[in-house]
Amino acid sequence: MQNKVEQIFDFMRVLDKVCLVKRATLLSDGTVETDSSHTFKLAFMVMLIYPYLKHKYDYAHLFELALAHDIAEAETGDYPKAMQRAHPEIKQKKDAEEKASIARYSALLDEPMGGKIQALYDEYEAKETPEAKLVSALDKVDANMQANFYNNGDVRYWTEYEDGEQYYKINTEKKPIVAALDEPIVEALENGTINLALTNMKKIGISL
Repeated sequence: MQNKVEQIFDFMRVLDKVCLVKRATLLSDGTVETDSSHTFKLAFMVMLIYPYLKHKYDYAHLFELALAHDIAEAETGDYPKAMQRAHPEIKQKKDAEEKASIARYSALLDEPMGGKIQALYDEYEAKETPEAKLVSALDKVDANMQANFYNNGDVRYWTEYEDGEQYYKINTEKKPIVAALDEPIVEALENGTINLALTNMKKIGISL
């Protein structure tokens, strides 16, 4: 039993690091969003939309995927989407680093939990199961939604990040994974987020 307790302590230290990972997004008061606050909101989004979903999903598994989807970043940090888009080679570097990180983190835990953490990461990255596709789509919706909440929609800060001009495109384009889901509630959330971004951009004189 003591060995199990030590393993849990070790893994919780990893999660502590996740709470420190900063993202290229601001909260409404200007605080930099972290991976943990993003994960918190993503899990709530799963709960909020679940009653309105058209297709059937494993409710508990959706939460597991939401909780596990970013833990590899405890070591690698967050690679902003704008940077990945502007420099495709960075995405390849990110994928390789995260794959190595999650293998180390999974190895901290005995089976079956270690294998489960690895399997959740692999499933989310593959985006082949209905649950992984849905959580991935919501991940994108939440990121774009939060990007528009700072200071009542002042999106000028996007350009302060490297390749930040990409965010004006990222926040106003429809995502193929959302369309493929065939879930009206998710499409409606995406449309609302796009409209919010366009409104905020218009306020500061930016148009595409």
